[in-house]
Amino acid sequence: MSGPSDVAVHLILGPREEPFLAALLQSLEGAAQTLIVNDNAPGPSPHAATIAASAFGAHAIVDRSPFTGFADARNRCLALHARHSSASWVAFADADEVHAGSVARVAGNLDRLPAGYDFVDAYTWHFFASFDYYTSIERRMAFFRFVPGAHWEGAVHERLTGLRGKRLALPYVYGHYGHTLAPRRHAEKGRLYSSLGAQGKVLREDDLDDFDVETYFESVYPRLLRFGGQHPPAARATVERLRVALRADHALTERVVAEQPLGVKARNVLRKLNYEMRWRGRGLNPLARRMLTPPRRPSP
Repeated sequence: MSGPSDVAVHLILGPREEPFLAALLQSLEGAAQTLIVNDNAPGPSPHAATIAASAFGAHAIVDRSPFTGFADARNRCLALHARHSSASWVAFADADEVHAGSVARVAGNLDRLPAGYDFVDAYTWHFFASFDYYTSIERRMAFFRFVPGAHWEGAVHERLTGLRGKRLALPYVYGHYGHTLAPRRHAEKGRLYSSLGAQGKVLREDDLDDFDVETYFESVYPRLLRFGGQHPPAARATVERLRVALRADHALTERVVAEQPLGVKARNVLRKLNYEMRWRGRGLNPLARRMLTPPRRPSP
């Protein structure tokens, strides 16, 4: 496959089907050549066919081991990288994210970064209970330099240690879709995170099949912002397919947002403007702008 040979994708996959996995892999085709996966689903894996069908299939390095925590899973990817890949950079990816087309330009320009930079950050739309609303646009690590001795810590909300270089944030935003799926899936994720020590609202297992979704999400609905952009090209077919399957769940979101008080709507106009200024403002940095330009071609 084509793509920068100096970038390897690190990815964790669990037992649940990942509707956006194929879109994620498609979105990264031009940004990396190697895919390194910790697939901790019990066999047979629901992800094997998707990986094999992707452009990474012939280059995928897959670890099959039980899940004990997110840091352990990511450290397994680091260990596989050290043994099997010479890539200088890692693309940090989750199965419910889909990159925009410009990610290949960023990856192709990583060699232009001064040695003092170890991280390249981007921004993500956090879509929630709809493909037409998001809660925030958050800064997110997209690439980090591979350094022997780097190590992930923390069973949940893991942190990368061992890198001391600077961070560069780009005026680049892509999609996070994990909270657009069925409400039960969100609640199950909450139970997993809670079992690993995270705080937050947790439903009992007996309530997962029948709970009041509007009450469960009541603290999130007032933060929803109308999405006026375009979904990443690789995500669009999946988005349109899931719009049909999730029509009833997303209709609830639309109704609740429409009924919000004018004060909430006015506050969200300002919040949306703030998020837009925050990520777009990264373009004021000349180095960040250069990372999004077409990579230089080698001289003949």
